[in-house]
Amino acid sequence: MTLTVAQIATLVNGHVTGDPDTVITGISEIQSAQAGDLTFLGNPKYTKYLTQTRAAAVIVPSNFNIAATAALILVDNPIIAFGSMLAYFRPAPDRPAPGIDPTAVIAPDVHLGEDVVIGPLVVIEPDVCIGKGVIIGAQVFIGRGVRIGNDSTLDPHVTLYPQTQIGNRVHIYSGTVVGSDGFGFIRQKETIVKIPQTGRVIIDDEVEIGANCAIDRGTLGDTHIGQGTKIDNLVQIAHNVKIGPYCILAGQSGVAGSSSLEGGITVAGQVGISGHLHIGANAIIAAQSGVSKDEAPGTVVSGYPAQPHNDARKEIANIRSIPELRQRIKSIEDKLGIK
Repeated sequence: MTLTVAQIATLVNGHVTGDPDTVITGISEIQSAQAGDLTFLGNPKYTKYLTQTRAAAVIVPSNFNIAATAALILVDNPIIAFGSMLAYFRPAPDRPAPGIDPTAVIAPDVHLGEDVVIGPLVVIEPDVCIGKGVIIGAQVFIGRGVRIGNDSTLDPHVTLYPQTQIGNRVHIYSGTVVGSDGFGFIRQKETIVKIPQTGRVIIDDEVEIGANCAIDRGTLGDTHIGQGTKIDNLVQIAHNVKIGPYCILAGQSGVAGSSSLEGGITVAGQVGISGHLHIGANAIIAAQSGVSKDEAPGTVVSGYPAQPHNDARKEIANIRSIPELRQRIKSIEDKLGIK
C-alpha cells in the first residue's frame, strides 16, 4: 500500500514543504524509520532525531520552521494526523465471522442480536441481552441480567458480574472485572462487618476500559462511567463512583468510593483520589498526586497531598534547597561559635 506525500497531506488536511511526489510505503516512529517511511514529530524532545531519521516524510506541527531533509507535512495536530495514517497503513485485523463456538455455555433465554461472535468457553447466564455485532472473546463470563449494547467488544477473560449494563461501541480489554463487590466493610468492636453491595455498574456508549481493571458495583446506587471516557490498564474504580463523559484515567490510578468526577477530567498515572470527593469538569491531576479534597473545575493539581501545580513546584524547589540552606546555616554557626 503506497501513497504520495501530497495524497497524505490531502487526507490529513496538511500543507507540504518538500517534494509532494515522494512515495510513502510504510510507517514508523521517527528514531527507527527507514527509507520510504512516514513518521511524525509530536513531542519537541524528539526534534533531535529529525536530522538523523531516514524517513521520507515527517508530519509536524503547523508552526514548525526547522529545516529537514525529509518532506514535511504541516498539520494542526501531528498525533491525530499520524493516527489516521496508522489506520491506513496498518489496518486492524478483519472482524471475525459471526458465530458461536460449540464450547460456549449459553442459558436458553439469552437474547443474541444479529452478527454476534462468541468465542470458546464463554459462559452467559440467564436473562442476558446482547446487541447486534457484539464480539465476545474466549473465556468471558457474563452474569445474570447483564445488558450489552450494539457493536461492543469484550476481549478474552473479561468478567461482567450480574446486572452490569454496557452501552454501544464499548471495548473492554482482557482481564478486566466489572461489577464485583465494592470494598464495603465496617469495623465493629473486634470484628469486621461486610455491607452488602446491591447496586450496579453502568457504562455508557464509546467507553474503552484497559486490561486488568476493576470497576466495583454500587452499594445502593450505581457506579457510572460516562460516554466516551477512556480508562487505561490497572485502574481501580470503587463503589458508587461517578465519572463524567470524555474523561481520561491513566494506568494504576484509583478512585475511592462515592467520589464524583465531572466531564473532561484528566487523571494521570498512579493518582489516588480519596472517597466522597467532587472533582470539577476539565480538571487535570498530575501523575502520582494524592487528592484529598474537592477540586474546582479547570484546576491543575499535583503533589501529595495535591495542591495547585505551581505551588507544588515551588514546594519541591524549596525542599531541594534544604541541603544548601543547612550548609549555610552551619557555616554561620561555625563563625559565631554556636554548637
